[in-house]
Amino acid sequence: MSQLPRPEVADAHPWAFPEPHEFSLGNGARVWLYDLPSQHVISAQVVLDVPVSCEPAALEGLATIAVRTSDEGSIDHPGAELAELVEGLGAIYSGAATQSSTICHLEVPSTRLSGSLGLLAEIITRPAHDPADVERQVALRLAQIEQSMARSSSVVQLAFQRAVFGPGCREGRPTAGRMATVAEIGRDDVVAFHQRWWRPDGATIILAGALPTDADRLVTDAFEGWLPSGERAFHEQPRPNPAGPQIWVVDRPGAVQADIQIGMVTPDRHDPRWAALEVAACAVGGSFASRLNAVLREELGYTYGAHAGFRPLRGASTFVVRTSCRTEVAAAATAEALRLLDVAAAPFNADEIADARTYLLGVAPLHFQTADAIADQASTLAGADMPATWVNTHQRQVAAVSTEQVNRAFAEVVRPAQLSVVLCGDAGRLLNDLTSVGLEAEVVELEA
Repeated sequence: MSQLPRPEVADAHPWAFPEPHEFSLGNGARVWLYDLPSQHVISAQVVLDVPVSCEPAALEGLATIAVRTSDEGSIDHPGAELAELVEGLGAIYSGAATQSSTICHLEVPSTRLSGSLGLLAEIITRPAHDPADVERQVALRLAQIEQSMARSSSVVQLAFQRAVFGPGCREGRPTAGRMATVAEIGRDDVVAFHQRWWRPDGATIILAGALPTDADRLVTDAFEGWLPSGERAFHEQPRPNPAGPQIWVVDRPGAVQADIQIGMVTPDRHDPRWAALEVAACAVGGSFASRLNAVLREELGYTYGAHAGFRPLRGASTFVVRTSCRTEVAAAATAEALRLLDVAAAPFNADEIADARTYLLGVAPLHFQTADAIADQASTLAGADMPATWVNTHQRQVAAVSTEQVNRAFAEVVRPAQLSVVLCGDAGRLLNDLTSVGLEAEVVELEA
């Protein structure tokens, strides 16, 4: 055994999320530049004010097909020519359509930034949307839907969205569309969607990494020709299910395991209780030593792990508990999880809150070690119309929150009687077990 003395654990170094140099282009686009001298792979992200709520109801998934075909040839560089130019710069392009925005993302070595920004602007402003590319991406998306419906973890997530959000709410349906809607998407639909919604006013251009001294000029030169056209986006307000909390089982005959989600629609990040809520979520299920893990995993052996947290949206958030366990203990695990969420009956103690607060403050610098992670967080803030300074303000609030504030906030917002419960597993075995623990469930079917 080593005879060396045990090292002392020093206090954490002061840390702050970097704050960007901000300016605006004449076309209305905002620019956030994060100069990180040690990061030589630059993350360039353009956050478009195009949430999936802009899609026609009969063509849901259209925003996803638009972004997935945006780099498969442009008006100026058709077909594989555009991909060859991007690859020749050592760059990687990706994109996604979300509930709050559409994000176009390019990673490139810092020495190749100058040439890559023009290509990124070309992808965004002049995509060809070739019919063959649209057809292929539609086919790929349909295959993805089929595959996701074969995974219990995906199915329980879709059912949870449907349970907690109102039936007409876009949040309650798959972000990238359903079989019936994706199958109807054609090239003309994609072109019209792009022309109508992809516009600079409302967009945010984000660069993070070792930026050159003339980064302002490079961004301006690349994007100043992007002219406003079309319409400004409509952002749907997420609405809870007016029918109230649901207890649902999605049937998987013969399944030996059940996936479980428990939760509800909650306030968004503008709520003054948000810091207290995040600390509470960490204490109840956000770290390995949380209440849910300590009981469901360590004491009872029901699961390999349980997680709880708030998923922030634009205008709301959801609180959700996720776990999976053997079918024979799924009902007991669900009932125990609901009991553990009743913080009004069993408040957090000071040690639990101190541990959660320390964990959240300590893990933040690890989350944001790379330029890409910083740009991702900035994109999330921009898509939610939050200021670039939000992270540091939130960190200060987390550091100052008290045990009393955490208990009061969580008890006010997460009310056990208002929580929906969704399980995906063998309904023939689950229904009676749920009834025996006081949970009357109904079996639901999901449309792919």
